[in-house]
Amino acid sequence: MAKVEQLKCPSCGATEVSHISGINYQCDYCHSTFLVKNENPFHQVHPQKPISVTPINIKPARIFIVVAILMAIIGGAASVFVLTLSNKAVTSGTSFLSDWQKPGVDNYNCLAGSKGAVVWLVLKTQTNKLDSVKYWLRLVDPVTKKIISEEALGKPKAWKELFNQSKIFDNEYYVSNDTVYNVSEDGGIQGFALYTGKRLFGNEWFEKRFPQLKQGLIKTDKEYYRNRIKISSAAGDDLYYYLDSKLLLTEKEAEKVNSEERVFEENIYLSQNKKAQLYLCNMKRNSGDSYNISDSYVEQLKSSNNYMSSYIKSIKPISDSIYAMATPIKKYDDKLLFFYASNFSKQADGVLALVDKSGQFAWRNKDSTFKKIVTTNSSDNIYLRYNLGKDLIVINISGSINQSVGVNLKTGKTQFVFNQSYSLD
Repeated sequence: MAKVEQLKCPSCGATEVSHISGINYQCDYCHSTFLVKNENPFHQVHPQKPISVTPINIKPARIFIVVAILMAIIGGAASVFVLTLSNKAVTSGTSFLSDWQKPGVDNYNCLAGSKGAVVWLVLKTQTNKLDSVKYWLRLVDPVTKKIISEEALGKPKAWKELFNQSKIFDNEYYVSNDTVYNVSEDGGIQGFALYTGKRLFGNEWFEKRFPQLKQGLIKTDKEYYRNRIKISSAAGDDLYYYLDSKLLLTEKEAEKVNSEERVFEENIYLSQNKKAQLYLCNMKRNSGDSYNISDSYVEQLKSSNNYMSSYIKSIKPISDSIYAMATPIKKYDDKLLFFYASNFSKQADGVLALVDKSGQFAWRNKDSTFKKIVTTNSSDNIYLRYNLGKDLIVINISGSINQSVGVNLKTGKTQFVFNQSYSLD
């Protein structure tokens, strides 16, 4: 009796296979196509009797044509022989064309939460024939360099969908209470567990929880700088979901909350120019505002002609020190955390610092990795990619090799430096 084996896709090993026609099959999982040809177990080979051939007078030119035809027939027979394997599926082309390529890093981020930092790698792999592409999440501990978990990001896609991945899963994240929010055009609002990568919810969760969204979400726009997401509902309303408080507010309610949050506070600010200075200001602000003070406000202070008295009560310089391309980050322990260049040259070092209201520094970190941030900067102020945990800041640095630096906010010491190339070789 012929041996019966379960048919598997030679590309990905899946058993979900559909018959197209004849000996043509297609994998339902990765969409690869292949041929299946079984040998007939009852086929017997019988010796053939010699056939007498009458000599035929053939001209040289015709001999050449006959030889060419014979070679073509032999070549075709050889190709059929290669594809005839007992009870096994083989690809219709050369075998390496159906193999999955080695995965590469499509998107890199190092995020921080209550348990410390975790690296999020979006990996991508595809077949050499570009007929299918897979995406998945790999989570890595940046301190031990060990893989924590891996999670698939949807089903494999056809190659033509390769350039639409950002519409399904965006390359920016917002972390709140160990939940990673991802907002994209087609994927909507998705929530993932920070330390496992498992998908927790999507648009369906919002539709069930909030009556205003029971008819569905038409459009979502991330406003991470204000800690919220703008949602356009199917009912025609513009709503705002606040990621930290988990409140869904109308536009009027959001404006009211924003105005109520704006209260007078005395904080440390940096002026907005290439030669930034530290100022102590008593002005109105809310949680989403940056710690930059406008140069126009400083000029009004100098001219004693402050027309913004309803927003600013006082401005005074902390010292005469100048900081090159300084960028404020956040308030920590009633001090200002900021980043700047050690001087105005391209060879300058990068400095992460924590300063109090009197101008005294709690600490300064000049990790050698920060130099790359300064050398690749082309503006008056440094653009910094970072995210914060309770007592930890993680700064992500892009380039030919992705890097992340984790710094303890209490001590100012570097906790880890993690490097990841785009290739996983």
